Amino acid sequence: MTPAHILITGGAGFIGTHLAERLCSEHQITLLDNFRRDSLAQAPHLKEHPNIRVITADIRDPEAIQQAMQGVDTVLHLAAIAGVSSYYAESLATLQVNILGTANVLEAASQASVRMVVYFSSSETFGAQALWVDESASHGIGPVADPRWVYATSKLAGEHFTMRYAETYGFDCAIVRPFNIYGPRQVGEGAISNFCRAAARGEPLTVYGDGSAIRAWCYISDMVDAVLAILHTPAASGHAFNIGNPHEVETTLGLARRVTRLVPGLTIQQQPVTRAEVRARIPVIDKARQLLNYEPKIDLDEGLRQTLAWFEQEGNA
Repeated sequence: MTPAHILITGGAGFIGTHLAERLCSEHQITLLDNFRRDSLAQAPHLKEHPNIRVITADIRDPEAIQQAMQGVDTVLHLAAIAGVSSYYAESLATLQVNILGTANVLEAASQASVRMVVYFSSSETFGAQALWVDESASHGIGPVADPRWVYATSKLAGEHFTMRYAETYGFDCAIVRPFNIYGPRQVGEGAISNFCRAAARGEPLTVYGDGSAIRAWCYISDMVDAVLAILHTPAASGHAFNIGNPHEVETTLGLARRVTRLVPGLTIQQQPVTRAEVRARIPVIDKARQLLNYEPKIDLDEGLRQTLAWFEQEGNA
């Protein structure tokens, strides 16, 4: 069944704006965001689109969420506090937004008889070592004394909330666990966005530690393809999906070196690691392949070229 009216919480963010861009030609879209981070500012064509309305609100405000939910068929719930610096600086707020805010969204969805909720979780839920993990892998979150893990904890709680609300109130649901998504309009933290922003300014690329941490890098359009497949695949309901690109694996230092090859003259500087680090994060995506016919298409070098081009033109401020 094709959704008619889609609410995207966190709709002004990096992934939210790309989803809106792909969906707005065929659907009514409501973007709800508190504009803590604002990728929408770099996409004025979305703010002016006749099928898009924008609501400024915080998901911790249940009345605002209930009002935004009226007439909505499908919810893409992305709103969250994210970014390692935020986990340390705002650990309590991270828990409040990501857990209590998610409960508000799900409660409003249940009252509004929404058909489907897609909850955006995180590969962080797999803990400090997520090497070739599938959806059934254990979630080994780090010690409670370290604020580094409040985000992972909050996202795992959100997964449980989503599944239990769906079971209790009878709506469809799916969970997305993104693995290192990057691309144009990425605001906030992220190795690729940090490198591309520095490259656009002609500044050194900063690598923390020895740069041996391994990630699988997934371009934003591949991520959006997966979400659209979920919306149009009834069999996706009730499942969690790893979404990433296991073909494009690179260390942080190797990533920086790729950027320097694309932008000659840049230098790399290394700084000590001062926080808990996830050493490896690579997904197994067999379930998404089987149920969604998902296959990432954009290789890392092409994705870097497109991301660099955007930062050089519009995103280096």
